[in-house]
Amino acid sequence: MRRPHTALLAAAAAALAVTALPATALPATAAPATAAPGAGGSRTPAAAQDFGATELGTLPGSATSHAYGVNDRGVAVGSCDAEGGSRPVLWRPDGTVRALPTLPGDVSGTAYSLNDRHVLVGSTMGGDGVERPVRWRGLGEPTALPGLPGSPRGRAYGINERGVTVGFSATPDLVYQAMRWDAHGRPSRLRPLPGDHGSSASEINNRGVAVGFSTSPEGRQRAVRWLPSGRPLPVGAPLPGDDSTQASWINDRGQAVGNSFKAGFGLNSPYHAVRWNARGQAQPLPPLPGDTGSGAFGINDDGVVVGFSYTPGGSFRAVRWDEHGQVSDLGPGWAFLVNDEGVAVGHLTTAEGQERAARWRP
Repeated sequence: MRRPHTALLAAAAAALAVTALPATALPATAAPATAAPGAGGSRTPAAAQDFGATELGTLPGSATSHAYGVNDRGVAVGSCDAEGGSRPVLWRPDGTVRALPTLPGDVSGTAYSLNDRHVLVGSTMGGDGVERPVRWRGLGEPTALPGLPGSPRGRAYGINERGVTVGFSATPDLVYQAMRWDAHGRPSRLRPLPGDHGSSASEINNRGVAVGFSTSPEGRQRAVRWLPSGRPLPVGAPLPGDDSTQASWINDRGQAVGNSFKAGFGLNSPYHAVRWNARGQAQPLPPLPGDTGSGAFGINDDGVVVGFSYTPGGSFRAVRWDEHGQVSDLGPGWAFLVNDEGVAVGHLTTAEGQERAARWRP
């Protein structure tokens, strides 16, 4: 069975802090990014590629929703807004939405990822603001995944078919530390790269290789690949002109995706979506023509990538890059993950400015 490609990191706006794209407003004067030569910079209308978008439902009383993960059976997970925060949810292939329970006493939560065995991972949060990584089996009660002593924040982002989970747990002073939990929930810390002090993991493939980022005391980030032994290795160098990288996803062929950027500038950097091969060679993934930058979140075993492209004024559009780097416009919003059937999930932005979970089928 080919592995599912589900979410996180991920990274954007309310979800994948592991790929931690800062929510900095983009000034209208930001300079547009130029597509890299040979990276496939032509804009292909979504309609021409027959990427049918379907808005997924929300829970009663919810106005917004976000889908972060999808497995090869077409089951998606994410969150819907709720009083006091968000509610973790699951969407069946027929679009039926089901709420997931939180840990006892917690009031908010998000599901980021799941495997084909219907084991889900994410986090739930109490009224005290403490966020805990959790794992669900189907629609059952969640189980807390142990974090660092006194941790105020932790999330589980990725899970493979063996049930091994990755994410992060923060120290009491909010320094993220990458974590791996085995199929029984036993934790182990994934070390940052030498000289760095923080890290976070976003995904683990079926070979036991995880990816994420490692952070220096100065705030620069390096995309990292953790071997099954736990040894950290850099994924690849930043693109020319950048000083930081993040890896958000890895497939079973060892291809990883993420972003290259300048630390401290947020999306004004601008961000550049990147696909790395198993040897660490980078292929820039261009934004839509005229846009400022791009970000990549998910990749399937065929090398298809999804993410977003944004304009100098800060307008975001969900995009898909094929195995050759050709970019296609999926409409206003963000795309987070794509499974091995080519089905992607994320959210669309309505004409009224509301964000609604969506699914795109090829």
